[in-house]
Amino acid sequence: MILTPKDFLIIDLAMQAAEPTRIGGPDDGHREAVGKAVIRLYTAGMTDPTRLADAASTMAATRLLDRRRGQHAG
Repeated sequence: MILTPKDFLIIDLAMQAAEPTRIGGPDDGHREAVGKAVIRLYTAGMTDPTRLADAASTMAATRLLDRRRGQHAG
């Protein structure tokens, strides 16, 4: 998929909107997980920055919590 400047603008807006919902410290991997989720959702057809931010934040938080649970279970 080739991204246009408009695509990057929407992705950037979603990332900015998701930033206030961060959990943990700056090195917890949340921003990277949100970025991956934003790109995955955007390429799947979700193009509203607010909805992208909300869905990506939820996906990232769930993924990070699952990862933390897995670390503490062992």
